[in-house]
Amino acid sequence: MSFREKSAWISLLSISGIYAWYFWSVFRSGGQVGLLLVTVVALVIVQTVLTVGVAIVAPREATAPRDERDRLIDLKATRVAYAVLAGSVACACFFGGFKPPVIFNANALLFVLVVAEIIRSGCQIIQYRRSA
Repeated sequence: MSFREKSAWISLLSISGIYAWYFWSVFRSGGQVGLLLVTVVALVIVQTVLTVGVAIVAPREATAPRDERDRLIDLKATRVAYAVLAGSVACACFFGGFKPPVIFNANALLFVLVVAEIIRSGCQIIQYRRSA
């Protein structure tokens, strides 16, 4: 498994886990700005520690330049995630016309961004697995 595939797994699992906790907490107790700050800080710390750990284990892979295959995988995954993001934002704008609370709109858009990033990481993993 390459360093970039491991990085995609780190992103997929950390974003899924941390934001699942965040959205569950918001669903149960309502929106809190402090909770979002804790979530972002936790995500940064978890991803940094895990990525540095993987880089320490395989320093040669971590410093290797991206090749054509890596660029192509990244572009394909980003294309899929962007399509999901664009469609979801359009839906969120439509439902925004029904005047839901602002905290709902903000969390709906955050949810859309999180889903798009999870899809991007998942697509990268699938493409690395297919070409491995």
